[in-house]
Amino acid sequence: MRLTYRRGEPVKYVSHLDFVKVFERALRRASIEVAFSQGFNPRMLLVFGNPLPVGYTSDFELLDITFARPYEKDFIIENLNRHLPGEIFVVSAEELTKPYPSILSTVGFAEYEGKILGITDGDADALNAAFKSSFVIPAMKRTKSGEKEIDIKPMIKSFEVTHDILKVTTVTGQEGNLRPELALSGVSKLCGIDCELSEIRKVRMF
Repeated sequence: MRLTYRRGEPVKYVSHLDFVKVFERALRRASIEVAFSQGFNPRMLLVFGNPLPVGYTSDFELLDITFARPYEKDFIIENLNRHLPGEIFVVSAEELTKPYPSILSTVGFAEYEGKILGITDGDADALNAAFKSSFVIPAMKRTKSGEKEIDIKPMIKSFEVTHDILKVTTVTGQEGNLRPELALSGVSKLCGIDCELSEIRKVRMF
């Protein structure tokens, strides 16, 4: 099954590895039979989407679980939510059929919201205008070979600032991943505005 779940404010500083352990413990406590990998160090067959950066909250995270026997979707949702911390909540579950599509192959964009610190309404208008009028948005992005300057404009599907709230949609999945902070940083440098993004929340992926 593919689960969609939320991560709230109290767990936004939990690392991805610790977060995996939270789900493993919840599955054991709920007595849900999960299939295990083969070999000397068997592990539960759990496949998470891209790790959520530390400090983010999210309304839309994905997790694929391979079970050792059939279960009803409602049973999984109800029992997992009973044993997960309240700030982690399973919203829905979808049964997958073979061949199982990977999470990264089924999403292409992520929509985020965040609060921009230190800007005025005039700055918001300037940021919006800079994004719309620019054909290229240079930014330094970390790659396997180190940091290098790239054009991130093709990686931003939408960008809108209202007062001090940024709504931005960036690429994610197999085609790469662009964080909203880097999108804002690239646009803000075009118009010489010094600002910072906080309270970042992933709204959805599609």
